[in-house]
Amino acid sequence: MAMHKGKMKKKGMARGGATMKKKGMAKGGVKMPMKKDPKTGKMIPAFAMDGKGKMNKGGMTKKKKGMAKGGAAMKKKKGMAKGGATMKKKGYAAGGMTVGQLRAAAKAKGYKIMKG
Repeated sequence: MAMHKGKMKKKGMARGGATMKKKGMAKGGVKMPMKKDPKTGKMIPAFAMDGKGKMNKGGMTKKKKGMAKGGAAMKKKKGMAKGGATMKKKGYAAGGMTVGQLRAAAKAKGYKIMKG
């Protein structure tokens, strides 16, 4: 029978390689900001200073689905909704004639406009 020289070979994590990373609160997290409560004089977490009490039905909210996520609304705007140049108004659609224009037109035709 063959004899082993030295120690037995170590396998896997027993070799002392990389250890598993700590996750979440096991890492140590951030220290909670504490403040002195003016009523009791005790040190309490800063967020508890508002005196609002416990979280009512706290925790995770429902995931949003479909259009509630706030994705793209309408794909493309069509026609005038694009906001392009509108047609210029002509004649009376532009707002009719001013008094000066009206007098000039009447004078050209031979009419005289009377006040009153």
